[in-house]
Amino acid sequence: MIITLSTNTIARVVVNAVRSSASASAFDNGLILAPCASFTEEKRLLTFASATEAAAGLISAGFTAADEAYKAALKYFGASPSPARLLVSCYPSAETPAAALAAALQKTSGFYGVFPAGAADKAALLALDEAVRSAEHPMMLFLPVTGTPASVTASGSLLESLFNLSSRRVLVTYVAEPSDAAAVMGTAMGLQAAHAASAFSLCYQTVQGIQPQNLTQAEVDAIQALNGNVYVTRGFTHLLLEKGTTASGMRYDEALYLDMIADALQTEAVSLLADSGSRLPQTDDTTAQFINRFSAVLSGFADRGVLATGVWRGATAGPLAAGDMPENGFTLWADSYDNQPDADRAAHKAMPVQVALLLAGSVESIVIAVNVVI
Repeated sequence: MIITLSTNTIARVVVNAVRSSASASAFDNGLILAPCASFTEEKRLLTFASATEAAAGLISAGFTAADEAYKAALKYFGASPSPARLLVSCYPSAETPAAALAAALQKTSGFYGVFPAGAADKAALLALDEAVRSAEHPMMLFLPVTGTPASVTASGSLLESLFNLSSRRVLVTYVAEPSDAAAVMGTAMGLQAAHAASAFSLCYQTVQGIQPQNLTQAEVDAIQALNGNVYVTRGFTHLLLEKGTTASGMRYDEALYLDMIADALQTEAVSLLADSGSRLPQTDDTTAQFINRFSAVLSGFADRGVLATGVWRGATAGPLAAGDMPENGFTLWADSYDNQPDADRAAHKAMPVQVALLLAGSVESIVIAVNVVI
């Protein structure tokens, strides 16, 4: 018999299982909050991958085709491109939408869009908006306003109240029926899924499954003056969502990408701290590791078209002064550990990394000058 000796004395292989640094957030998933007369805790979180699946699942859960949640789910999946996933969180009638959202977050953080089905009470919707704004998890609330253009823009209306709050966490659309706003949410989620490697704008998108509203330009102007959105026909053939803004006036896609950037930077920081095989010393070399990782993240967003080289028009910030042009739309910097306060060093804190960003923006109008020689 031949005796075989171990090769470990020559070459020893050590296999390390590296934890995934994927984010718990899902920026292409929507959540419908659905009041349910036959609520049970098992219905607190339902997941669907298609309109057919959602229709069957909601009927099984006790909904009918006339219920707002049922109609909203089908309109959500009717978007083009269609989103890949929908979450529905049922809640008892005694619960508020804000409380229902908090309960859903106990189950999962795998969503970005939120649509409250069957919640027409203004106070409840304002409380939900506050819950979304104050939540640690980044979300965007999709709300409908219905009625006459005069009523939705009147003093004290929901649209005016949200405008006065200047929330960048709610997108309000003037629609024919409330479930139409779920189609807007589905459009936003579907576009994010389809543009995983490139940037998109919600402005001027076509929303499948809902009808454009017959509005005069004056009525459109009145709604948009309160940062509301409209779905209208331009030039007889163009069905357009305008302008894809939150109640604060920020464009939806810009709010989305800032949330994604913050999430990606946080994930990268935790990954470096958790997955490092050795301790990270409180030295400038460690700061360089953080900055290198963050630079790679931001370069990815520049490649997608979210960030772009441009003129810094803000106040002086670290090495940046007005008129400087950050390459690829970002600059990172941090102070030296030589200047770290004793209390921060004793608490084992890293030096704060500062980030300056320049969003690429998006074109929404153009002037065409035609010069004619006669």
